[in-house]
Amino acid sequence: MSTNNQTDPKKGDDQKRAVQLNQVPPLPGDEGKMSDSLKWFAFVSYGVGHVLNDLVASMWFTYALVFYHYVMQLSSINAGAVVLVGQLTDAVATAAIGVLSDNANIYCTDRYGRRKTWHLFGSVLVFISLPFAFSPPIIPQVESSELNTALYYCFFIVFFQIGWASIENSHMALASDLTPIRDERTALLSIRYSFTVFANILVYVVTYIVLRSNNASKTQFGPSERKEFQIVILVIMIVGAMTTIIFHIGVREPLINNRVNRQLLMTETEAERAANSILSMFKSITLYQTAVVYMCSRITVNMTLVFLPMYLQDFLKLEAEKLALLPLIMFVSSFGMSLLNKPMNMKLGRKYTYSFGVVLSLGSAFWCYTGEGDTYAKYQIYAVTIIIGIACSVVLVTSQALTTDFIGDRTHRGAFTFGLMSFTDKVCNGAVVMAVQSFHCASCPSYYRDVMVYNWTIPSCLAFIAVISLPYGGRPRLIVQEVPETRSGGNQHAGQSKKHSIEKGQEALPSNSVKS
Repeated sequence: MSTNNQTDPKKGDDQKRAVQLNQVPPLPGDEGKMSDSLKWFAFVSYGVGHVLNDLVASMWFTYALVFYHYVMQLSSINAGAVVLVGQLTDAVATAAIGVLSDNANIYCTDRYGRRKTWHLFGSVLVFISLPFAFSPPIIPQVESSELNTALYYCFFIVFFQIGWASIENSHMALASDLTPIRDERTALLSIRYSFTVFANILVYVVTYIVLRSNNASKTQFGPSERKEFQIVILVIMIVGAMTTIIFHIGVREPLINNRVNRQLLMTETEAERAANSILSMFKSITLYQTAVVYMCSRITVNMTLVFLPMYLQDFLKLEAEKLALLPLIMFVSSFGMSLLNKPMNMKLGRKYTYSFGVVLSLGSAFWCYTGEGDTYAKYQIYAVTIIIGIACSVVLVTSQALTTDFIGDRTHRGAFTFGLMSFTDKVCNGAVVMAVQSFHCASCPSYYRDVMVYNWTIPSCLAFIAVISLPYGGRPRLIVQEVPETRSGGNQHAGQSKKHSIEKGQEALPSNSVKS
């Protein structure tokens, strides 16, 4: 009797867990519907929740070196050091906030939402510190020394990078909290990237208009453009404030208790508890493969933003307005591609979709290396920026989707996972910027052209090797999944199920999606 008493509850828990997991996948006919937590307003609100970060990132990666080197007249190495300080701060803050976001138990965060609380904290820091990072020093004596000027900007950059990391980490982790269905996560990331493109387009349009209105269209960047940067920052603050408010009103984060209950249901054995621990992640080769894909994708995208203006100004000798127009064209093409990312991932799978982006990156590198003369500078460069814009959209969204696949249903460590991924890419981005600026050759006219070529080839090849070796992300296939069938009378017979053929890309992520 005692044996039966011990086993019956276990069987009941098994059945309860099976019902929970099997009810997650959409039934035939429901594949296009969003789950209850993702109504249309919440869906759009989630997408705009990262606009402030995107606006800031566009300014940071595209114009930071231009502002500190050409406008504030810092040397190449000091300008690179300022960017490196920002990237290292971002890397450390992202990892630390990832741990705190997953594990800190504070009453107000449980009531409002862990992710949203950290998002709000980061937004406040960005609003306070960003204007000082892209404006002339408020203390005139600071400009008496180049070292003092660099230290002044580093002080404010540290604070706005902590805020930026808090927004980035919490927003990415929230995608895994809102839904367990893989394609809904992909849809969230796609709309997130669509608004990312919108934010970048806005920055470049405003910059282009400001430069045109201030007669800077026929000159290159210099100290006279200080006022223009302040105008762009003002627009960023206004738009960022509006979108942040919409995000906090429209997105309702699932309660902590619900996530904890789901975690307990899915980790009833000691073996499963061990598999869910953070330590188990570092024992999995899949973690390092995914990190390489994510890191290389970010390097390709971010370093394109950083060095494209330098390439246009130093190598092609284009006027200042083109430093806003060409990145604008690149992001318009990215926006068009962002509409196709979800169907491509569903039909082709992650690996084929990412490989498509790699091919485009290599093609852009070859064209950039062989292009020369007035014809290339006046006409062909537009085609190159369009292609690389499409490539950046594909590799970035797909790498983020692969990261959510790696997280699976282990949303309790989602922020830590994204923090770990971001740590690698931030450190590498900062190291690349510092290395490029340290070895800058003023007498080498093709220096930044070679930088662009290497940036589009080396990371793409490394990421391709990593992505094709992943155990998931292949081409979707039809599978047969059993879900419990409820009879009209409300009686459900244990063990009775109904088979449905659903597309692999539409299934819920299994609980053992990432095992050590």
